[in-house]
Amino acid sequence: MTRNVSLRELLAGVEGLALLRNLYDGADADAEQRLAELRRVLDDPALGSAEATPELGAAAGYAIWSDSYDEPGNPVVALEETAVAELIAAAPPGRALDAACGTGRHARRLVELGHRVSGIDLTPEMLERAYVNVPEATFAVADLRELPFPDESFELAVCGLALAHLPSLEGAVAELARVLTPGGRLIISVLHPFQALLGWNAPFSGSDGSRGFVREHPHLHADYLSAFASAGLKVTGCVEPTITERELGAKRRAFRHIPEATAAAYRGLPAVLVWSAQRA
Repeated sequence: MTRNVSLRELLAGVEGLALLRNLYDGADADAEQRLAELRRVLDDPALGSAEATPELGAAAGYAIWSDSYDEPGNPVVALEETAVAELIAAAPPGRALDAACGTGRHARRLVELGHRVSGIDLTPEMLERAYVNVPEATFAVADLRELPFPDESFELAVCGLALAHLPSLEGAVAELARVLTPGGRLIISVLHPFQALLGWNAPFSGSDGSRGFVREHPHLHADYLSAFASAGLKVTGCVEPTITERELGAKRRAFRHIPEATAAAYRGLPAVLVWSAQRA
């Protein structure tokens, strides 16, 4: 599927979200400013040109994204890494799986903490970078829903920013639970479903500057809890890092044109959902 997306649509949506979030608590002058900006956005012909933005599957999308994935400036990754790193640090060294490891950002931290690390990812181009970034770990191309490991292979499994790309959680969560030892720990991070419901996906740009995205499915908390229970996992924690002033500038296109509305729209909203669970 390819959608023709204009900057006007993005900016109008941000203005609308800013208005809704401050409908009863904001100042009248702020609301008038939002409305005035919205009128300018709608009347500016330069903002109306549309850019073809295709939706790609995870393997194809991340193959293109692999060249720039590790570049700084992704607010979701920044918030997620901090939360996941704290949970990883609390786990004793052992056999660890980095599932959907990408370029190896969590595998690198696991190795530093003394774990024996195996990583899998759907995208060979991402794994090429993981081999270089974390030579101490072993990596293989594999799907989350069909892990190439025997039962009870790991004391710890980490799955970062991947499960929400799947339309259904059950198969992947069951596989992650299967490869854990009894008492083994699972750490999962995803784009927060609130943001997915607002239309956030996983955007990327190719080397030619063209934009695309990988779908983020808005699985609700109840969906995760149901999948964990079905897989014999007990939830031990849930963290929901929120967007702060530090991350607002990373919403580059909106922040460049309407910085105050971008802040009013996104500041304080949850950006990432991080679960920790344990196999019975």
